[in-house]
Amino acid sequence: MAEHLIAHCEIPTTDLDRAKDFYHKVLGWEFKPFGNGYLLFNNHKGTMVGLRKVDQVAQGDTTVFHVNMPDIDSIMKKAKDNGGSVKRTKTVIPAMGWYALMNDPDGNTLGLYQKS
Repeated sequence: MAEHLIAHCEIPTTDLDRAKDFYHKVLGWEFKPFGNGYLLFNNHKGTMVGLRKVDQVAQGDTTVFHVNMPDIDSIMKKAKDNGGSVKRTKTVIPAMGWYALMNDPDGNTLGLYQKS
């Protein structure tokens, strides 16, 4: 089995600066230039997230990754305050915790997970 289940996620965006600002304000991720229309967040613990410049973000049913968060409610508020939207409100997962889905300003869906 792989050491880390997820090593890298890539998020398409039509506006690198807007996406960089959104994810910094909402999740505290610090993106750095990584060449040719690409920004990279690296937590140096085995997980990286890339922002990739595209002309258009395809909408629809796509893979969704969930980020562990201590407080979903505060993150959802930050998302709305910074141009994102709520796709699914905080929902209980019996005996495990809660999850919610938010959309970034480009319409990408990101999941949030909070342990009980």
